[in-house]
Amino acid sequence: MSIIKDHNYDYYLMLRKKLRISINDIEYDKVIAHDLGRIAFRQNYTQLTRETVNHFIFTIDIKQLLQLMTENKLVIVYSVDRSDYEYQIKQTLEDISSANALLLSSLPRKITFKPFRAMFFFIYFLFKLGFKKHGFNVLFFLTSKMLFYRSVHEQLDKYFSNFDFSQKKYVSFNSVYTVENLLTQFFNKKGCSTFSLSHGFFVNFKRFIPLDIINGENIVAENILVWGDSSRNDLIQNFGVPIERISVAGNPKYKYKSIHIKQEFRKCIVLLGRVIYQEENIEIINIIKDYVKQNPNIQFELKLHLSLNTDYYRNLCEGTSISVVDGKESLTEIFTNQNYDFAIVNNSTAYYEAMYYDLICFRYEKAENEDFLGLNDKFSDVESLQTKIKYFKELNTQILNSSVESLLLSTIGMGINKYKEILGS
Repeated sequence: MSIIKDHNYDYYLMLRKKLRISINDIEYDKVIAHDLGRIAFRQNYTQLTRETVNHFIFTIDIKQLLQLMTENKLVIVYSVDRSDYEYQIKQTLEDISSANALLLSSLPRKITFKPFRAMFFFIYFLFKLGFKKHGFNVLFFLTSKMLFYRSVHEQLDKYFSNFDFSQKKYVSFNSVYTVENLLTQFFNKKGCSTFSLSHGFFVNFKRFIPLDIINGENIVAENILVWGDSSRNDLIQNFGVPIERISVAGNPKYKYKSIHIKQEFRKCIVLLGRVIYQEENIEIINIIKDYVKQNPNIQFELKLHLSLNTDYYRNLCEGTSISVVDGKESLTEIFTNQNYDFAIVNNSTAYYEAMYYDLICFRYEKAENEDFLGLNDKFSDVESLQTKIKYFKELNTQILNSSVESLLLSTIGMGINKYKEILGS
């Protein structure tokens, strides 16, 4: 991967280099990598403060994980309570017997405040990082995180000290992420077969490096299950992952279907990027405003990322025919129920989902940061958008459908489902 010079990413790398922490063969610099990324990429201060207070006092009780691993041959652990993640896990386990899933945030909390340990970690971070550049907020945040992870680690040592892992498989939804990283490293050490699922792509970045890069460079599972060939190639080329660790398993959410791309271009869903791409979102809306003046019969509706402010975008579109759709509906519901016939996207893998539901999806070229494999569908202004629409409107239908099917096979693994073969054996 050709790394862009990026202040936030360089700051993250510096923190990782300074904080090489290993305790009982667990590399804690990998466990806290996402936390270091949140510091370096300036994530929400209020949320970090809330977590700091919480993790100084509370931990999670992982006894339920022991029960699930005792009762099942395979357990999937995930951290983020999202309906699309839950659906993906349910589809992954559909044909696998003796398997179950555990949401870490559903585990009960318990009090575990250890002042002498807190003092030790605070002094450690103060010595390693200093106060002037980072401030007490960062030092307290990292101290609280280490207290939290060490309490989980001690429970693992206690509950699994004499556990037989010979017939067990541990699957992390994302083995890069905090507690999931700790669990994966621990089970690796115990000789348990470990796997990491995919919830996105491992692409190169063109303009700047977002926090997402950590998902490619910090995978600790022995086996990585990706959706399609493109992700396997990206992990090898962009992050140097050995090919023998990677298996193309498909995405069970996307069963095989014949593609019949719509070529009428009357109603468009605009899939805006997350808040780090807000500037480009506004540029896209301005282009659409100009386009609507020339083509008043074409409808445009905005689907906002969860990180965006709905009122802000409604105000931005006030006085135009552009509307904002209800954020409660999933993309699947929107694509299947709202009768759209094409889409526009800003740096999102929803690009592929739109095509899966028979919509050509145009990408705003000036905003492109995440280098997704795709069709010849990029636009940069009103004129190029008009040109691209005309091109796909007139393109041979059979050639278009075939091109999209090949793309979806390579990227989201449409029609591929090898989870029973890999995990159920």
